[in-house]
Formats: sequence, C-alpha cells, structure tokens
Amino acid sequence: MWKLFRADRVVVPALAAGAIIVGYNVQTVVDAKHHLMVAHEVTNVGHDRHQLAHMAKLAKAATAEDELIALADRGYYEGYEILECERAGVAAVVPKPMTLNKAAVGLFDKRDFVYDDKADQYRGPAGSIAIYRMTSEEAGKIRHKYWSSDCPRCPMKPR
Repeated sequence: MWKLFRADRVVVPALAAGAIIVGYNVQTVVDAKHHLMVAHEVTNVGHDRHQLAHMAKLAKAATAEDELIALADRGYYEGYEILECERAGVAAVVPKPMTLNKAAVGLFDKRDFVYDDKADQYRGPAGSIAIYRMTSEEAGKIRHKYWSSDCPRCPMKPR
C-alpha cells in the first residue's frame, strides 16, 4: 500500500461501507435515450452521497436540456443533494436507503409504519395511530416527532 501512495499522491484512503479503500471513485452520467456518457468525474471519496447534485449539474450543462431527470441508486440518497438538484432544475429520482436491516433481526423498521398524509399521522404494525407531537432540529435537519400513547402497553413493543 505504501508504494501506491508514493506513486500516486492524489490517492488517499477513504472509508467506504465500513472498510478503508485506497483508490478512486469514478462518477458517470449516461443519457438514457442515446446510451452515451455525457459527464464524468473521478473522485477519491469512497461513497456517492455528495455527488448527485454536482453530477446532475454537469449533465445539464453538457446536454443543454431545460428539463432533466436524474435517476440514481440508493447510494446517492442525501436530502441536501436532492434539494440542490431541485434548485438547479433537475428532478432527482433516488430510492431511500435502507440503512439498518432491523427486519433481519426481527425488529420493525420504517416500512412497517404507514404515513397518512391527509391526517398527518402514522399507523403502526399493531394498528395504533401515532399522532404528530413536535418538531425539532437535529444535526441541521428538521425532525417531526410522532408517537402513540398506546406504544408503551403494546404487546409488540419488544420488536
């Protein structure tokens, strides 16, 4: 590994999926209609979370399209990046990541709680309704808090 650092001083160790990697991360944008690469960039960041808006802007400039849709995988999901795409006139379509696999160990995860937009409430796996309680700011992000008064007595609570 040391020889690699001496040969290429731009390459730096980066944390990716819990492991340290030494190398580059190549970002590409492909036109879905023509199957041609319209933008690319090489980074030494071990993940894609902060690349979406930048690459979308490069693609928009390269194609001179007024309306652009950026379709990306879960690795690109970051709220601020999606907002920046919107500000740049790019519609970003990115699935939410599944950061924890609670279902694998028998616990409930976000997918088990269904949001009702009209009533602004969630329905939990046991059928109880979690109502809006408060809004707070944590790490620069706005968090809306919901809970049900039934949760402490729920027989499904251990999950």
